[in-house]
Amino acid sequence: MRKFWIVLIALGLIAAFSMPASAADVKFSGSYYVQGWYSHNNSLLDQDDTSTVSGRGAASLFHQRLRVETQFKVAEGLFLTTRFDALERNWGDRRERNSNLYPYATPATAATVETASRRAAHTYTVAPATATTPAVIGDYATQEQANIEFERAYVTANLPFGQLNVGYYQDIQWGTLWLDTITTRPAIGLAVPVGPWTFVAKWKKNLEGSMNGYNNIGYINDSDSDIYDVAVRYAAKSWEAGVLFEYGDSRGNKASDQAAYPSFATTIYAALPYFKATFGPFYLEGEGAYFFGTRMAYDTNVNPAVNAARGEDVDWDGWSAYLHAKYDLKPMYFGAMIVYATGDDPTTRDVEGGFNSALVAGQAFTPALILWNDPYYTVFGAPGGRTAATDPIRLQFMDNCLFVQGYVGVKPTPKWDIALKVSWAKADEKPAGYEDDVYGTEVDLVATYKIFDNLSYMVGAAYLFTGDYFKGAVPTTNLENQYMLMHQLTLTF
Repeated sequence: MRKFWIVLIALGLIAAFSMPASAADVKFSGSYYVQGWYSHNNSLLDQDDTSTVSGRGAASLFHQRLRVETQFKVAEGLFLTTRFDALERNWGDRRERNSNLYPYATPATAATVETASRRAAHTYTVAPATATTPAVIGDYATQEQANIEFERAYVTANLPFGQLNVGYYQDIQWGTLWLDTITTRPAIGLAVPVGPWTFVAKWKKNLEGSMNGYNNIGYINDSDSDIYDVAVRYAAKSWEAGVLFEYGDSRGNKASDQAAYPSFATTIYAALPYFKATFGPFYLEGEGAYFFGTRMAYDTNVNPAVNAARGEDVDWDGWSAYLHAKYDLKPMYFGAMIVYATGDDPTTRDVEGGFNSALVAGQAFTPALILWNDPYYTVFGAPGGRTAATDPIRLQFMDNCLFVQGYVGVKPTPKWDIALKVSWAKADEKPAGYEDDVYGTEVDLVATYKIFDNLSYMVGAAYLFTGDYFKGAVPTTNLENQYMLMHQLTLTF
């Protein structure tokens, strides 16, 4: 049977390549980057103090990603777009091809690394349950064969009254860059332009829960998660403004009667207004977000012994705001920004923050090189996050913060851009047991040189004066300042 399918696929490929070329136009675009990183001490712990948890020390590595987007013009006003990422990895990371017990290759297994991925038994993509399970030994991470990840495939139709998009396409991008993540979700969206106005409606499927679930969660048909957007934007010559209304209905935590887990639904209502304006050399932009809803609406009719004991439902609300001003004197420029996001009061049952984390919003916004810089966290993890059990410090999203930054830059030639940034941040609310709320002060120096129009090289250096927030709930913790160096080569096409 296997040979039959191999022959059938081969015949199909021969037929496809022998057919006449399609009349459809095809356009390619994308990017490739290589990043080099050095982090002196991401744990922020005093390296000379061995009385606390481990994790201290320097780390350095290279990281890369290739991204290719293909647009097929099927007919006038009708397009099919696909996008994939390939070789998104740290250089020298052999976990997906290592054939021994350990997730990283060792000198003893170097000879087997290149051929391990071609073994028939290597089909697993999760860590082995135990070290004595031969079937999954060595299959700790994604296989080499699965190294191309298709993220987008969608149809765009330019209709007489607007533009329709259907499929897996771009999401979490609205207004300014502040709350953008620019990710992919399956959705149906319609944008209708009327003069300077644009009206948008969008439905997104965040989770399909009627499939086989884990621990009996997801066995019931209504355990889905859906997001609904309605937005309006007005664009003038030198300014634009708009507002997005979003409703999220998540039932992904619904459990069956047999589950020994709490069963609850989550709803969220949000409004996100923004503006952008240019007045000669002065640029100003801002965005706000207000949200409210029910964080946990317990289903007491399902397994009452578990859910009724949870007590009343947990509501949540909060707000956040962003303002950025820039003055361009050519060749010099300077500016300032401020971000505020409410934190959760640990003395109340309800939740007063966490909006950005809940919507996975803001990963594309990197105001500094260490604090709230998602590429840095992808490589090293959030600063100060040692172990989730004993020290749950996380700075993945700009929740619970007051962030202030000033910067000055110069462009001595069209190819150069050099900027110095100084940032200071504190928590809006101290978590339970914490004695301090200051994240710290960070100084960044970034220089970018455009080698070609499509090829640039960036060098960055950052120094963080660590605040006592990172002591967490252990006031005797000895902290240390952190510095980081990085450089990046970026090709766009």
